[in-house]
Amino acid sequence: MSYLKEFRAAASRTRKLGLDDIAMHETPMALDPSLLNALEATGHIPFAQRAKNAFNVNFGMFHMVAKKFHIPGAIMTLGNVKVHGEKRFQATSTSFKEIIREQSGEENMGHYHLWTTLPGGYILDHAILPGLQADGIITVDDMLPAERYLYDHADELPHGLTYHPMIVGLEFFVASGTIDREALEYLMGEQFPKQYQ
Repeated sequence: MSYLKEFRAAASRTRKLGLDDIAMHETPMALDPSLLNALEATGHIPFAQRAKNAFNVNFGMFHMVAKKFHIPGAIMTLGNVKVHGEKRFQATSTSFKEIIREQSGEENMGHYHLWTTLPGGYILDHAILPGLQADGIITVDDMLPAERYLYDHADELPHGLTYHPMIVGLEFFVASGTIDREALEYLMGEQFPKQYQ
């Protein structure tokens, strides 16, 4: 199944849970490499430590995309990642419902992956490559900014990677007890971005 079809199913699942009502802009919008490298330069967690801090890394980068670089159409996406067909995380679509029901978002962060989906089904992920390198699956030159992140069309990813969205948007974090409403509104509101000016 194509990424766009899986994304549409995830968006529908998200709506049915009473969370975000999001649709992806399906016209591709490729980002300039200089913009991607500038985004990478804003990261403060060293490459080797990113896999263990994947939530903070990718949430932070999503925030930079949306609030500092003002890239339109960016969508926080949660789900699973496979490498050559093997799951890297334990997430299923059912497990997201359980996390919401049990309010166990904080303790279940390591059971799913999150990344940014951009218009047309492009993936932006700053945490998957360090994990693959730590597991000996790939080797990257982390001195080169362009090798520290994954950015490509979701159906054309390297290293046998496939992304499988299950929930989209930010409301899951509040509904699951991962972050409270006030904190999310502050982070994504108009006051916080003033720190970037």
